[in-house]
Amino acid sequence: MHRVPIEVSSLDMNTQTPAPPTSPVLTDLLDELRDRRRELGLSLSALAEQLGRSPIYVGAVLSGQAQLGAQTATKLASALSIDESTLAPLTVPPVRNSDPLVYRLHELIDVYGDAIREWTFETFGDGILSAIDLKIAIERRGERAVITLDSKFLPYKEF
Repeated sequence: MHRVPIEVSSLDMNTQTPAPPTSPVLTDLLDELRDRRRELGLSLSALAEQLGRSPIYVGAVLSGQAQLGAQTATKLASALSIDESTLAPLTVPPVRNSDPLVYRLHELIDVYGDAIREWTFETFGDGILSAIDLKIAIERRGERAVITLDSKFLPYKEF
């Protein structure tokens, strides 16, 4: 399959320093990847299926908000028919940003976080819900979005 080059000439591929979300190199790359996905007619769900990942994770990678793993980078390059080295900027931890939807998700936690914490303590005991061992799903139900956070409970330990 022919690989389409994406220009990232101003990027030092040997650096492990993440580009800020407003970096022209990163924004150009993300725009090119978004355009390529659309040219191929791939929805996030279809691309995620090819990668063996969730559509939300794939969308986060393609927005520069999640780190792309090596095996997934290989699959993504193949799915988009691009050279894998093009994806190097996405393989380091990103500098994350925010927008109105993300702000509202923060607000949701600000408003309901204390109640969620209290319920968690009553149900599980003293501890936290992991953001590392976490699965997120989102589905549409009519005009509503249902977000499911499937998080591992991590109890605090006595020492």
